[in-house]
Amino acid sequence: MEDEESAGQLLNFLLKSYNLSLEDVLELQNKMRETEIIQKHIENFSTVWQGNNERWYTYLPDESKKNHRKLIAKSTEEKLHKEIVAYYRKQSKEQIEKQITLALFYPTWLKHKALHTEATSYIHRIDNDWYKYYVGTAIVDKPLCKLDKVTLDEWAHELIRKHSLTKTQYYNITVIMRQALEYAKEKGIITESPFAGVKVSKKLFKVVKKKPDATQVFLVDEQPKIEAEALQDFAESGYTACLGIALCFQLGARIGEMVALKWSDIGEEKQNHIHIQRMERKVHAEQPDGTWKSAGYEVVEHAKTEAGDRNTYLPKKARDILQTIKDWNVEHGFGDSEYIFLGKDGNRIHSRALDTRIRKYCTHIGIDEKSMHKIRKTYISALVDSNLININKIREMVGHEDERTTLKNYTFNRKSEEQTQEDIEMALAL
Repeated sequence: MEDEESAGQLLNFLLKSYNLSLEDVLELQNKMRETEIIQKHIENFSTVWQGNNERWYTYLPDESKKNHRKLIAKSTEEKLHKEIVAYYRKQSKEQIEKQITLALFYPTWLKHKALHTEATSYIHRIDNDWYKYYVGTAIVDKPLCKLDKVTLDEWAHELIRKHSLTKTQYYNITVIMRQALEYAKEKGIITESPFAGVKVSKKLFKVVKKKPDATQVFLVDEQPKIEAEALQDFAESGYTACLGIALCFQLGARIGEMVALKWSDIGEEKQNHIHIQRMERKVHAEQPDGTWKSAGYEVVEHAKTEAGDRNTYLPKKARDILQTIKDWNVEHGFGDSEYIFLGKDGNRIHSRALDTRIRKYCTHIGIDEKSMHKIRKTYISALVDSNLININKIREMVGHEDERTTLKNYTFNRKSEEQTQEDIEMALAL
């Protein structure tokens, strides 16, 4: 017990006083001077001697033996020394690993996690969850090897009740605990992940009610007004971002996909289609003090998901808008630009250029602010309402993995309450 406590004290001292990582501490154990280890072994436990058979002998600790030690022999003194050093290094490493807590292991796991994704915003979100839901709680200071299913089960259920979590929130937050323990298992720090056995009843999660339709899409009488605002804004400002809003009603693309479109995407694989294959994303950089700071935007050569790489049909209205944009680019000396949407300086525009405008247009026509994502929902809802396009085709056109996502999360009534009531009257009329 004293050995474990001293190992824990050493671990915390090295981590905090010298700002070492967990990997650094474990590496230090491997670099302990061999002569020092041999000397301490001889002083504190057993001598080293050569037998009449010229083999070299010593005793090593072994709790399974009656006298708590076992005899080992090697053909040379050098080989015996190596055996002694290997034993004590292993013991030292195991003692330290028994003191590793989630608080100590988290930076190691997060570094590993960051190697497997390019999305710094995702790592930023995980780090926010760490500080919001983990830091300052008792669970993070308990050694990983002492975490059991009961402890984690109680922690998980208290987490849900305390923060009134939805199912999605719960699984996002527990990514840290779940994956950190799995990684600790892979590193040999623990033998099994006890969190794998924790089960939570779906009934405990906060029920997410579908938001009112009028807040999620542009109603049939709102869309024309928004499009008119966009065209008027373009006529006055000569800024093609305005036309990006009108075009989005025809493509249903994500905002990050819209600003990453290139002229070469048009008809690349199918005539009268545009190949959506890349996106813009925000970049976050971790600062020396552990905080995160926005580091601008970047375009990545892949879509959000595998299904996100798709060819979307260009209706005539969309083709006309694109021609207007092309004419503007040529007129202003940007005819050789690879990106479709440019600022007046000829550089590619960012997502915020579209989102700030759509919100401004909402204010102008007297409705609550709605984001560019609501245009995507409007596009999907319009296709579903038409009863002309198969749901699987709609799913494919908008880049969803599963049609259930399309129907459950992106389909809303686009008509006003008065229009809906009139439709009900007609539908039920004998």
